[in-house]
Amino acid sequence: MPIKDYYGILKVERGASKEEIKKAYRKLAREWHPDINPDPQAGELFREINEAYHVLSDDEKRQEYDRILQSGDEKRYRDFMEYIQDFLESIWQGVRRAPKPRKGQDIRLKLELTLEEAGFGVEKEVEYERWMDCPHCEGRGYVGELQRVTCHACEGTGRRVSGIFNFPRPCSLCKGRGYLIKNLCHTCGGRGRVATKSRVRIVIPPGTDEGEVLKVSGFGHRGERGGEAGDLYLRISLKPHEVFRKVGKDLHMEQFISFPMAVLGGTIKVKGLDGKDVEVFIQPGTECGSTKTLPGKGFPSQTGAGNLVITFRIKVPKDVNSRLRSVLEKLAKELKEEGVEVKGGLMERLKGLISL
Repeated sequence: MPIKDYYGILKVERGASKEEIKKAYRKLAREWHPDINPDPQAGELFREINEAYHVLSDDEKRQEYDRILQSGDEKRYRDFMEYIQDFLESIWQGVRRAPKPRKGQDIRLKLELTLEEAGFGVEKEVEYERWMDCPHCEGRGYVGELQRVTCHACEGTGRRVSGIFNFPRPCSLCKGRGYLIKNLCHTCGGRGRVATKSRVRIVIPPGTDEGEVLKVSGFGHRGERGGEAGDLYLRISLKPHEVFRKVGKDLHMEQFISFPMAVLGGTIKVKGLDGKDVEVFIQPGTECGSTKTLPGKGFPSQTGAGNLVITFRIKVPKDVNSRLRSVLEKLAKELKEEGVEVKGGLMERLKGLISL
């Protein structure tokens, strides 16, 4: 759930005083009150203005909201919205109206995949948390037969004249119902919903790419009062690969070859993303850092696979035996390499000095 900017809605700075917030609210509420402003959007804007003022005018709520705003924690914001949901609903529905079914909120998560999983498709089980009907009260918010008493704050009218303006507003205690429920469910605190661990198995289609969003209908938060459930949205994120680096549809990799192979050329085998061997011809005289492109051997996609781009590196042996050293010394002489350490060179002279 994106975090709303209540300061932006009221057009005040984040460090605004209570008086500045109240002044801004009075101005905007007068301008966008649906009884005054004929604009079709007035009702929605008036609701957001009241929502912002409800949070920022309360020290405790404002402190919690500021912490959420600073951290950017959307899960924490979701819980905060649940906390003030009754107030928001009372503004939106008006006083004494019959509660209507409400669709559950959507859930947005990140799903990490390997290159292999994304490229060739996979079935994954996703575990997450969502609001579901309370199993104790079956989503009603109370246990047994409804027991209610007249709200003493509004005397059963569901309205109270409060706030800056002198027009009646929904009673904040009974949420505009005109009564209080005596036998609230202690499991859900009267919400009718509880946070529950859920699992869903989804099929990732082949060629799924970074940043794509998969929609799983009906697996968001459960709706209220019989409303349909929200949806689950999964944004794909690709994990770093130990061999391949993905650039668009192309896959890049490094391959070490020996010095003789680089000079003389030949054929080697490398493993593609699918784990199968791919024959690669090495051109004689291949230099370190040169590349070879294999069309259609890159990342799979619905429009065709990309290329596999191989960058060659020369493998230098760390330890050489006497036979290999002799061969290399002969090669150095043949190539007329200057400065190459050979037998009788620096090491032999140092040994001679030590024995003196």
